[in-house]
Amino acid sequence: MKEVSAYSVLAAGYDVVMEHVDYDLWAAHVQALLEEFAPDAEKILELGCGTGSFALAMRYLHPYTYLATDASGRMVRVARAKAEMEGAEIQFAEADFTDFRVDQLVDAVLLLYDGMNYLLTEERLGLLFGCALRALKPGGVFVFDQSTPANSVNNEALMEDRGEAEGFEYVRHSQYDPKSRIHTTVFEIEVLGKNFREEHRQRAYSLAEVAASATAAGFEIAGRFEEFGMEEATEASERVHWVLRKPLS
Repeated sequence: MKEVSAYSVLAAGYDVVMEHVDYDLWAAHVQALLEEFAPDAEKILELGCGTGSFALAMRYLHPYTYLATDASGRMVRVARAKAEMEGAEIQFAEADFTDFRVDQLVDAVLLLYDGMNYLLTEERLGLLFGCALRALKPGGVFVFDQSTPANSVNNEALMEDRGEAEGFEYVRHSQYDPKSRIHTTVFEIEVLGKNFREEHRQRAYSLAEVAASATAAGFEIAGRFEEFGMEEATEASERVHWVLRKPLS
């Protein structure tokens, strides 16, 4: 079984792996956050867009000027093809969300579904916040979610599954180390008769660590909310949506 880097093969069947995700629900929640904290937002930058499912769901809710980016060229190619098939006016580009710049400042930056958790050190977390801050107009917001230590502890046993589609099969195994707070997920993938192994590693940050890194980068914390509601998140929350604001001056 050939070992490959994260998302180098998984892109071929990423929508199968993610079929449990309700992108419409997620987009509706993020849209509600934007209406609350950035009601005049028109220009959106999404980081870690994967195959573009979230971008498509957002674009149907509002005619944003929307740029979706991902570090994986394979993901971007799939996302662009999906948008073209659906006639959605979304721009796509390859970009590492710890090292990017935009030609024009945006009103909001988005990073969803554990994207932040792939940054395994606080130094890299700081790079993300620095890039997002520089991409925003004064007063703009950065909306992102995080999977917490509570999520990994409470649901580790549920993160074993398998799936298949035409020409693609996968088996997923997960393991969480509470000492390092590293969650490791291994995908055993078969694509057109060839076998591959991808390993994904995520860090489950505490809310205090995220808040410290965000404010050190220059953000103001506008809110942190539990799951898909508007209740204030705590360290016991399994998923948290953050809204950070770039100061006006």
